Amino acid sequence: MYKALFDSRNFSFEAYGETEEVAIASLKLGLTNHAKQYQIEPDWWNEYGGDIYTVEIHCGSCYRENEKIPQY
Repeated sequence: MYKALFDSRNFSFEAYGETEEVAIASLKLGLTNHAKQYQIEPDWWNEYGGDIYTVEIHCGSCYRENEKIPQY
C-alpha cells in the first residue's frame, strides 16, 4: 500500500492506494475537490505538483514521520 502526501501553506493532504499511481491519483482528486470546497482555482496546486511524494506502507508496521521503525 502507498500513501501520497502534499503539504501546502495551510493544509497537509494525504491519500492512500494499493499502488503508487492510485495513491497519487487519489491525492490529485482530493486536491481538486478541496479547490471546489474552498472555491479556488482547480489547478491551484499544479505549480507545486513536484512536491507530491509517496511512501510505501506495510500493514502491521509502525512509522515515525513516514519512515518505518525497524524491528529489533
